[in-house]
Amino acid sequence: MTHAYAYLVLALVSFLVNIPCGYIRENHPKFSAKWFFWIHASIPLIVYLRITFGTSKLFIPVCILLAIAGQVFGSRRRRKTMSQQEKDQLRQIPPLGFVGKEKIDEAKTTVVLLNMGGPRTNADVRDFQQRLFSDPLLIRFPLSFLFQGLFAWLLVTLRTKAVMKRYQLIGGGSPIFESTRCQTQALREELAKRGRKVDVTFAFNYSPPFPEEVMRSLQQTGKDTVLLLSLYPHYSKATTGSNVYYLKEAAKNICPDTRFQETPPYYLHDGYIQAFADRIHEQIKPGESLDDFYLLFSAHGLPLYFLTEGDLYPFQIPQTVARILGKLNRNKNWTISYQSAVGPLQWLKPSTEDMIEALIQRGFKRILVVPVSFVTDHIETSCEIDIEYRHFAQKLGVKDFRMSRAVECHPGFIQALADSVEAAL
Repeated sequence: MTHAYAYLVLALVSFLVNIPCGYIRENHPKFSAKWFFWIHASIPLIVYLRITFGTSKLFIPVCILLAIAGQVFGSRRRRKTMSQQEKDQLRQIPPLGFVGKEKIDEAKTTVVLLNMGGPRTNADVRDFQQRLFSDPLLIRFPLSFLFQGLFAWLLVTLRTKAVMKRYQLIGGGSPIFESTRCQTQALREELAKRGRKVDVTFAFNYSPPFPEEVMRSLQQTGKDTVLLLSLYPHYSKATTGSNVYYLKEAAKNICPDTRFQETPPYYLHDGYIQAFADRIHEQIKPGESLDDFYLLFSAHGLPLYFLTEGDLYPFQIPQTVARILGKLNRNKNWTISYQSAVGPLQWLKPSTEDMIEALIQRGFKRILVVPVSFVTDHIETSCEIDIEYRHFAQKLGVKDFRMSRAVECHPGFIQALADSVEAAL
């Protein structure tokens, strides 16, 4: 290595290595042990390189300044990210009204239903997973901004064949596109009955129709206002938050004058709650009693770091469950669990699988699983719960294992969506 090249490499390492160190340092309280560790974490590497390259001691102050610059850059990047997250969280506080909002011209307004999507055929599984696991808003871990691509590639490589087999069990693809299309049509018809002139469409994050496609279509119609309506009733930055973000990013590049209006949450709406109660009662045959079954409310899991950042999701789920239990006049033999964890990260617990095992060990032989966070039946309900968990429970000796259907196009759910739209209008 030439002498000049050695100085250049040492300078770059001093700066670049300290960017992630500063980023991580910002996560810890000032002057804590971890805070001090990440300030000094790069020193052994820099010292080793200086000795190996034989650079002058006079260059040490330059390395120190570059290391400080890297730390400052990384910490500022983290503070900026945290600041935006806090603003996003505050925006999710249930609105007390829409005072001060500009009047919306319904003829120029489109309601966009938001969802992550799913592969329509097995041939789409790899691309869907690649987009899903490459999303930094959904999957984050230390230094993920450096290794996200590698992480996504590993997950896709290791999981694709197994995931394709799972989709094959439910027809060779996800039914979520068709389900969402039906929900869109049902909401459009309900709003038309109420005399509303708004159009309704939908957008997915990781499968068509992508946000860019939807915004181009809206641009051609001349509509300039979008009502954002999430098909995730319980807010999380991983779901609704990312849906909103990507739709707005698409608008910036395609039709930057588009106005966005949020709709109020509906996770406690009477119609939505009634839809769950009806779906649960559908599973009870003549001569049976709901009291004979243990109710296990299974919600989609969430990486634990979302909880530490103040995500509303795990606090809204119990509120919905409480309303459902009130509707059922039920006060015992029920619990909440979480499913669909992926990867080595810590997720919300208890897991649905662990809870099923615990219930069977405690003598409960009749279990009714309620997929409380899902509005359509797809791989996480039709396969994970109704096939995989069923098989798991039967191996452990369960006598009767059932799953209530998702709300899909239940009139109460469509009413909840329509009322949310009207509140925004």
